[in-house]
Amino acid sequence: MKLRVKLSLLAGAVLLLATILCIGLSFSISRRTILDEAARGAYAQSQAAFQSFESYCSRVTGVVSPSAGIYWLKSQNQEYSILLREDEPVYNRTVLDPACLKENHPPKYGTEEAGLYHGRRILVYSFNSAAQYTFIHLVDVTDTYLSLYRLAAQEALLSAVILAGAVTAVFIIIRRALHPLQALSDGANSIAAGAYGQRVPESGRDELAGLGRDFNRMAAAVEEHIRRVEESEEQKTMFMASLTHELKTPLTAISGYGQTLRYAKLSDEDRDTALMYICRESGRLDRLSKKMLRLLELDRETPLILEPAPISELANAARETCLPAAKEKGVAIETGALEGDISCDKDLMTEVIVNLTDNGVKACKSGGTVRIYAREGRIAVEDNGCGIPEDEITRLTEAFYMVDKSRSRQSGGAGMGLALTAAILRRHGMRLRIESRLGHGTRVTVEKS
Repeated sequence: MKLRVKLSLLAGAVLLLATILCIGLSFSISRRTILDEAARGAYAQSQAAFQSFESYCSRVTGVVSPSAGIYWLKSQNQEYSILLREDEPVYNRTVLDPACLKENHPPKYGTEEAGLYHGRRILVYSFNSAAQYTFIHLVDVTDTYLSLYRLAAQEALLSAVILAGAVTAVFIIIRRALHPLQALSDGANSIAAGAYGQRVPESGRDELAGLGRDFNRMAAAVEEHIRRVEESEEQKTMFMASLTHELKTPLTAISGYGQTLRYAKLSDEDRDTALMYICRESGRLDRLSKKMLRLLELDRETPLILEPAPISELANAARETCLPAAKEKGVAIETGALEGDISCDKDLMTEVIVNLTDNGVKACKSGGTVRIYAREGRIAVEDNGCGIPEDEITRLTEAFYMVDKSRSRQSGGAGMGLALTAAILRRHGMRLRIESRLGHGTRVTVEKS
């Protein structure tokens, strides 16, 4: 059973109980008032009849005989009066037995129910006469009771109509009030079905509107998490594809040259060439495996010990590491202003600057220059090499991604350097900002995220 139906039934039960209590109380008050009025009128009528009888008796000389009493009652058409003498009926034109009648008290003593005699409601009042008679007067109040029954039926019908209208109104109000819950349910089902962009209305300031806002925040968090998971899965797929491709090339070369050495007769020069290729490709595989292990270590989120380190020390260490390869290619490595310290893991930050400097050397032709400097606590590596296409810049930190794949492989690269650099900087709360123009060079800046 739905919540709105349960609440409507509960509200209907409460309304029914309240209606019954109110109508019951109202009818009880109305009934008492009407019966009081009827009793007072009946008693006044009975008292007037008795006083007329008493007046007649006072005018009779001597003892009032039964025949005299009967004569007066007949002359007054007192069909609802009974005259007793010593408890014996003297006059009784009704079908009722005086012994079976239940006397009613005067209204001042409280409301009493009229007796039910032969299907009629009758009030019975008894008076003792000075002439030694008992005067009983009957008043038929059946019409009064019928009016009460009609009033009760009308109030019951009116109550039923009001109750039906109230229950219908309550159902509609509850349905509208709980509409946000239905929207939440629909939204949850949509999200469960894969529509992670689904949101619910947030109008209003009540608790349900607040629940809608909380639901939307949760949905946004779920959508973001799913997006990251999907991106992560896509990156892993691309990573595995790139890794397979990167491993295939050196393994194919090593296998080919190995089979040549095993099955072909080669001159000493050809044998040395084959061995040189095998050593070169083996070295590339070794470097690739070490970089992958390093990348995995960084992804484990192990705590880093950060200590202040002079930027000049880090830059000079990176320059010394890259200088032999730069001299062999005819590229100069210069340093500019390197003032200040940076809080970091010294070895990892040195590796960052080495990777950036090595990339700058590879991008330059003979006679080119790579410059390392610091500005406002940010480290920059700038070269005047070939530059990078603008649409390639955002993908530079992806593993195995290379702008010029042939040049990178010839220089022993595998597209892992900037991926490692980005991972190291993320652990330091930093990032890379890359600016480049084709044919004019590139500037890479290490700055806080």
